[in-house]
Amino acid sequence: MAFAQFLLGNMSFIRFIEVSIFELAGGVIGAVIVYIMYADQFKHSYDKIDPVTIRNIFSTGPGVRNLPRNFFVEFFDTFIFLTGIMVIVTIKTPGIMPIGIGLLVWAIGMGLGGPTGFAMNQARDLGPRIAFAILPLKNKAAADWQYGLLVPGIAPFFGAAAAVIFAKFYLGL
Repeated sequence: MAFAQFLLGNMSFIRFIEVSIFELAGGVIGAVIVYIMYADQFKHSYDKIDPVTIRNIFSTGPGVRNLPRNFFVEFFDTFIFLTGIMVIVTIKTPGIMPIGIGLLVWAIGMGLGGPTGFAMNQARDLGPRIAFAILPLKNKAAADWQYGLLVPGIAPFFGAAAAVIFAKFYLGL
């Protein structure tokens, strides 16, 4: 959303960078806090749970790895999500915006989230993936940076750009 707001002219480039850094830092800090809260459970799971399953607690992962298709799914999820938000915020009836956006998140998660886990932004995947990489977990799986940087890292930027173009030139928002 921050990138879309930047593209729409509602946010300066510097502000976009600041927001992105703080969102990413929040993802790292949040994942570290969750790890600390569940450290005993993690210790009891060593050698009992697949290391990739543990990595996927921290970050998204594809149901079936097919990077071009996974990229398209994240692109399309983000496009639908941001276009939906841009339409929902135009409704001025009190209470509709939070309910509408909540239902939109639920619908995208249920309908489109299966193939990739629908990160739709770097804070939801890259921040926790960084935390996973630095936390002292035993028998860790690789952080899978190829997937993390390409699919939830880059695809949402393209989805946001497409949503802005669609909203401006087709929907007239």
